Amino acid sequence: MKKNKKSIAFITGITGQDGAHLADLLLKKGYEVYGGFRRGGLNKMWRLDFLEITAQIKLVEFQLDEPQHIIDLFKKIQPDEVYNLAGESFVADSFDYPCHTMEINAHGVVNILEAARLVSPKSKMFFASSSEIFGYAEKNGGLNEQSTRKPCNPYAISKLTADHFVRLYREKYDMFACSGILFNHEGPLRSRHFVTRKITYNIARLKLGDQKYFELGNMSSARDWGSAVDYVSAMKMMLEIDNPSDFVISTGELTTVRQVLEIAASYVGFDPIFEGSDEHEACIDKSSGRVLAKVSSKYYRPFDTAPMLGDSSLIHKRLGWHAQQGVTSMIESMVAADLYRRKQGMTDV
Repeated sequence: MKKNKKSIAFITGITGQDGAHLADLLLKKGYEVYGGFRRGGLNKMWRLDFLEITAQIKLVEFQLDEPQHIIDLFKKIQPDEVYNLAGESFVADSFDYPCHTMEINAHGVVNILEAARLVSPKSKMFFASSSEIFGYAEKNGGLNEQSTRKPCNPYAISKLTADHFVRLYREKYDMFACSGILFNHEGPLRSRHFVTRKITYNIARLKLGDQKYFELGNMSSARDWGSAVDYVSAMKMMLEIDNPSDFVISTGELTTVRQVLEIAASYVGFDPIFEGSDEHEACIDKSSGRVLAKVSSKYYRPFDTAPMLGDSSLIHKRLGWHAQQGVTSMIESMVAADLYRRKQGMTDV
């Protein structure tokens, strides 16, 4: 019997957007939270610092490709819940490093499942999957748990492989293991590598005096964008049901890059209008004539995924989960956070 009566959660990828928000949620629920981070990851604690929770987390160095280390860790802490949010997450990079992507995203999941099976079989486990697994599948309405999977990049293939292993261990060994098929989700802790944060970061920069416009790829590109805070709430709820199952987590609404830019620019007082088309499109502040953003073909994605709309009817029905924050509120919160950080001199996160 555990001496500590608190429930114990272990989160891989705790320094990322989802890991930080999930840790915050679990701490507020009274959990003892362990967080795994990669070697050299101590310089990436800014998200945990921003939420003011770093000191409350038991941080451990963690590698998904070191199975014995995972076994030793699970044997020691006996986690009640495991959330695997770590992995390689950039689709474009997966074409350059397909073997590494498969090793971390698929084999890493097997390492966690095996460790739990061997030394911590009662642990409830959540694995972060991706809407990318649907790929080029025919889309007649929203994509749900029954939709055809037709992945079109190494990242998506690695995630779908992991999903199959999660299902196998759930059925073969009667383990509580489930995958959340996550559509795009954003928030103030997003990395600047992602287009939503690129927009909010640069709009804050322009609002606070910088004059140089920034460049974007295809402004008509669209995603089913939701809030990271909402999505980690769904992760927690998935481990509270009696019978584990996989769920699509989405909003069911498409938003274009152009709309994200318009929301962000309007929030800080610009009057955005769009002129031109395709590679010649630009966003201009109507009141001053100032160019805020331009399209550049160098940011076009050669392997961009077509717009995908999620259908989360199952998780609505079985768990009662619904997205609480709309895209406008979410983007505005991101701009507000970027304005705050820039005023505090935090321009490198």
